[in-house]
Amino acid sequence: MRFPAGIPRALGLAAALAATAITGPAAPQPRAGGSARAAQVAEERGAAAAAAAGAAPLRGSLGVPVAERLLSSSDPEARLRGIERLGTIGTEEAVSALVAAIEQGSPAARDLRARLEAVRALAPHARRDNVRQVLTRELTEGGASARGAAAPLGEVLRGTAALALARAGDKRALGALAAAIVQGGAAGEAAARALRAYPPESLQLLLGSRKRLEPALVGFLGELGDLRAIEALRPMLEGGDRAAQVAAARALARLGDEAALAKARAWIRKPEPRLLEAAAEILVYLGAPEAPDAVAALLASEAARLEGLRLAELAPSARLAPALARALPLLPEDARPRAVAALGRAGGAEAARQLRGLMEGDALATAAAFALATMPGAEARAALEAVIEGPRAAKDGALRRLALRAGVVRALALGDPPAPLEQRLLAALAAPRGSADRAVGAFGAVALGLRGAGDVAGACAPASCDRAAIHAAARGALARGDAALAELAPLFEALAAPGDPGAAPDAAAISAGVALLAEPRGGALATSRLAALAEAGGPLSPLAARALAARDDEVIRGRLKRLLAGSDPVVRAHVALGLGGDPMPDSVSLLARAYRFEDDPAVRRAIVRGLSRRAEVQRRRVLQMARDLDPDDGVRALARSALSGVEARPLDPPRGALATGVVWIAIVPNDPSAAASAASRAARLVRPDGLAVPVVADPDGVLLVPGVPPGVSSVLLAPAAPPGDAGP
Repeated sequence: MRFPAGIPRALGLAAALAATAITGPAAPQPRAGGSARAAQVAEERGAAAAAAAGAAPLRGSLGVPVAERLLSSSDPEARLRGIERLGTIGTEEAVSALVAAIEQGSPAARDLRARLEAVRALAPHARRDNVRQVLTRELTEGGASARGAAAPLGEVLRGTAALALARAGDKRALGALAAAIVQGGAAGEAAARALRAYPPESLQLLLGSRKRLEPALVGFLGELGDLRAIEALRPMLEGGDRAAQVAAARALARLGDEAALAKARAWIRKPEPRLLEAAAEILVYLGAPEAPDAVAALLASEAARLEGLRLAELAPSARLAPALARALPLLPEDARPRAVAALGRAGGAEAARQLRGLMEGDALATAAAFALATMPGAEARAALEAVIEGPRAAKDGALRRLALRAGVVRALALGDPPAPLEQRLLAALAAPRGSADRAVGAFGAVALGLRGAGDVAGACAPASCDRAAIHAAARGALARGDAALAELAPLFEALAAPGDPGAAPDAAAISAGVALLAEPRGGALATSRLAALAEAGGPLSPLAARALAARDDEVIRGRLKRLLAGSDPVVRAHVALGLGGDPMPDSVSLLARAYRFEDDPAVRRAIVRGLSRRAEVQRRRVLQMARDLDPDDGVRALARSALSGVEARPLDPPRGALATGVVWIAIVPNDPSAAASAASRAARLVRPDGLAVPVVADPDGVLLVPGVPPGVSSVLLAPAAPPGDAGP
């Protein structure tokens, strides 16, 4: 090609590219009788070529019309591509077209996925009036589907819209969030979370020109922790509105401002329960010396007893032990375990005495044992020693096992075991095979390092196996780390690979399956068996799915896609974790697509963890979206770390200080006559970090699971074991 004289070569090249985009070869057309989808793809490719030429007028004239045609399609996937195209173009015309496309009544407006994609695309333009109106509507109404029912993905949509408004940070966007907080409900909660994630640069922008601050907004200012709010809150203490005074005083106390102290001390002498509750809370937050007495007064009040329990949990004090003990039988039945735990946190000789009495009782014995096990101080240790060595434990096997379990928990959690613990555990380990006493001894001996997990579990064959010892030793190994879990790998591989590849694993195989925690790729277990376990459901399914994903190849890719789209969020999360270490480079695309419309925050955390271990460039856009707009705090934190170059720590058995957490569960059948249904019950415990641990209860229906990080765990029981599975 010749260039006209006087035109620089580079400019001529740009002109040639533009000319190619306009007059070059047409995009391939479908053959006669070809599908409409082929024509649609050809049209999209032609528009993409025009945009790639770098000419803004072409992008505006070709990209937007193509996207609008996609948005009017009856195909949901085509509509999503249209929304994504408009968001990528990002011109004023494209944004206006996107806003118009999701107006109520349109096909896109009836599709939650399309609305979520639109909100993400519109987030960078949140300061525009038309965009802000869309985001505000999704904040206040976005939690419902087209039929009006609340939907999990709708909550993601609502939270994303709130974050987009908070990130904008201008007066009108913040005003919409403040109005949502005043409105309350799900919209108010989403708005409050968004503002905590993106605090306003100026509180005046948030409060606007309000002459009166509503109690809900005042309460939020206290939770926000911004000390600039003190100036706006102090004058409210002297107003004539008692509700406003109470709200302001509580908020100021949360901010650590002692201006509320005088009001609290005056209200504590009033007979009105609402004022007593507010005063006690203010005294607790400010650490006033009279706070325990105020909380004790609430515990003695029928109307305010539950609020007193909440404050006792918030601010433990040995002075509260007598009041908690008196309130315990007067509380609702479902609140009594909380009161027992509050007694343990209160500490002191009186609390230890009360807990020992409850431990030797019946209904609250397990809660009392756990409270003594985790209560620091010589008084609690002495109380446990007295129970272990007492005459009642010698005659009552259930009490003896309870005390030994509490001693093991105390040794793991505090490093302060009762004196006779080791000898008693070893004596229990010598009990008859299959007994609950032997299970307690096996668990404690392995957890405390007195015996190896492999030694206690021993050899196991279908006809001869001390399953109770295996269940207990496997759980005890969780406190000892990878080396102890590796001792169970040969047993697991032998039990989990029966002659029939589709056979369900028995309880012993489920217990030994904790070995997969130390073998993220499944060890020596065959891929076909891992696939069968992953697809069968049950306690082993999540870890098997993680191992299967780490072995990804063309043969099993279809299975992984089905698991990643399955109905069990725990399995989906473990597939995502496994794909983080997948050798196939295109697995990053699987993770990116899975994140797009995932409604479970635990699964999104797992996806981000998986992406943090990848190096492909495709991960970056998803991580940026997660960092900026994901409604879950944990997802945003993981995405920030990943984008800063920090790889998420693999979810392996925790070590050091993190290994001190212990979950204690007593399985109680609804029908007392069916007590056998609690014996050796298999379960799946999901730790706070999302990792699933397969466990089986002792013959007396107790589950002790150590090595659990801090946070909230969940447990899902498998169906009752077949008769005889627990051994003799």
